[in-house]
Amino acid sequence: MSPFNEEGHIRQQDIRDRNIARQRINESLVKEARRTVVLVDFAIRQVEANLLNLTTIDALWSLLQRDKTIAGIRAVADKNIADYPGFTGWVIGQRFNIENAQKTRLARALGKRVYQRRFANTVGFVPAYAAA
Repeated sequence: MSPFNEEGHIRQQDIRDRNIARQRINESLVKEARRTVVLVDFAIRQVEANLLNLTTIDALWSLLQRDKTIAGIRAVADKNIADYPGFTGWVIGQRFNIENAQKTRLARALGKRVYQRRFANTVGFVPAYAAA
């Protein structure tokens, strides 16, 4: 068995480099999850104190994702994914899990406010198809 892989690289070195990339991707995903939790907590407190205007959960999520710290953390993972595209599915899945968990937290904490804001002007509204 040859010490070289199909691309001509030393197999052990390639395995070591792949493990280092996996470790760095994992660290950046953990940092991204922690930062997202902090931002969601902050956003919930701001909305509850009426310091942040709330339209929808998705709009608030988009606002949170524009954080420069998260962009830097994501860049680290993206650079490693560029070198090892086999980790793409794993990272996409983990980011989906982070997004789903935090959007669920936002919906639980702010769902009533979103509902009240959405239907604030419908008090006393009777639809045309309602029984008379």
